[in-house]
Amino acid sequence: MKAVFAKATTLCLALSLLAPAAHAQRVSKVTGTTLGKMCSSDKVTGTSLCDAYLAGIMDSEVWSKKYDTYKDDAGAPVAFCVPTSETAPQIRSKVVSWLHSHNDALTQPAGKAAYRALHDTYACQANAEGMK
Repeated sequence: MKAVFAKATTLCLALSLLAPAAHAQRVSKVTGTTLGKMCSSDKVTGTSLCDAYLAGIMDSEVWSKKYDTYKDDAGAPVAFCVPTSETAPQIRSKVVSWLHSHNDALTQPAGKAAYRALHDTYACQANAEGMK
């Protein structure tokens, strides 16, 4: 696990060197194509990085919901709700399938492509259980 974290950290640092001058909102230069290749890789390193990338996006949604100004509003919108029973390989497989059927996402930033895939694949139900 430490090796995967170290590789993910190295990748993040390397990608940050490619970033242009600071903007109000930083968006990664990783494209949907790169995300799709990483998530479809035959190598454990690629799929581990994919899992870490998707976990980061899912965590950011969960924690932004918990800590934003709507933290006491149970009706606040949530972009996606991944069941706690869903495994990383299941999530990865569904994101890859979604990417294969949404060619427009392949030229978008990977974060946007993954966000769209998770939103479409894991739509929140009115009374979703197992999301907390």
